Amino acid sequence: MWRSEEGLSRERWKSDKHWVSPYNFADSVTRHFNFPDRIEIHDVTLRDGEQTPGVVLKAEEKLAIARALDEVGVHRIEAGMPVVSKEDFDAVKQIANEGLRAKVFAFARLVKEDIDAAVDADVAGIVTEGPVGVPKLMQFGWKVEDVVAKALEHVDYAKEHGLYTVFFGVDGTRAELDFLKHVYSRVVREAKADAVAVVDTFGCATPEGFGYLVGEIVETVPVPVEVHCHNDFGMGTAVSIAGLSAGASVVHVSVNGIGERAGNASLEEVALSLELLYGRRLGLKYEKLVELSKLVERLTRFSLAANKPVVGDRVFTRESGIAVAGWIKYHLGSEAFLPELVGNRHDVLVGKKSGRHSVEWKLSRLGVNATPEEIQLLLDRIKQKSLEKKGPLTDEELLACLQAVRQR
Repeated sequence: MWRSEEGLSRERWKSDKHWVSPYNFADSVTRHFNFPDRIEIHDVTLRDGEQTPGVVLKAEEKLAIARALDEVGVHRIEAGMPVVSKEDFDAVKQIANEGLRAKVFAFARLVKEDIDAAVDADVAGIVTEGPVGVPKLMQFGWKVEDVVAKALEHVDYAKEHGLYTVFFGVDGTRAELDFLKHVYSRVVREAKADAVAVVDTFGCATPEGFGYLVGEIVETVPVPVEVHCHNDFGMGTAVSIAGLSAGASVVHVSVNGIGERAGNASLEEVALSLELLYGRRLGLKYEKLVELSKLVERLTRFSLAANKPVVGDRVFTRESGIAVAGWIKYHLGSEAFLPELVGNRHDVLVGKKSGRHSVEWKLSRLGVNATPEEIQLLLDRIKQKSLEKKGPLTDEELLACLQAVRQR
């Protein structure tokens, strides 16, 4: 066991399925965290995710995704914006009445028609948005007093109609801090908002900057603080976790990180990072993450990169002969966690970079035996074929090469 004065003897960083850096749990690191005892996942795939350009989801498809989210164990599902259309309204209402364990929320503007539609759709709560960032206020043509007045009026209206209400300040990371504290304090104190969301709408905050901002809001309001982060600089996961470590208790995410522009913080990345890198137990069924990801990918027709963290098709795939040789001996010597933890799988590609171990592993999976001499000849053919097609070989091409070797 690795021991040190930094408190690294508890081995929270490893199990039979994962092995991450022990320095994540050094006392001098963790003493600065202010994680709440309980963290909830608020999934926005069906609303913010559907706002991905080109994505259209039918009501039955939204219901299928909601069921899958519930099966994974997410705590809240933002089912859509029911005022948008009859189709959206019907989808939200159907999900709200599906009997899911997850709480079902709707999204609304500071407009009574939006709130009425949410009430009629039978949701448990709403996330209601208003502009707070300086550039966004310029875009809307609103003064700060307009925001406060509209927020107070409409949050109060939602509360009168029995909705759990989250006030969502759009462009919060470009807001003036004094104003942000002022509007959040008043919607909580006067309109009885149940929670407020600190929002990095354009993904332009650093983890350090966002953690500071969230910490300031946590100290300002006596209600739960939520975080909603986008991924414009590729930092959506890190920024979201920084907000949670500063005291926020709900994190907004989407499956596969889909959403406008560069997307939202990714459900699978945020959840698994919290679980393995920070030791925060969320109670999710992580082994179903790939199944959920594939469902969303298929229904949205929004293809993922093969190396997408956690759920990508080739995240646990190797081709290099040197890499395969080491991986075969001890998997966790070549990866931080095993694929079965999230429902993914190992694979080996054969091609230009392959070595003997790669070919032997692949043939064994295909139920084929070959002599050492055949494998060496086969390797020569594989490399040549890979160069010709500029890519790895399919199983059929591999077997054809083996057949050609045996017919020499």
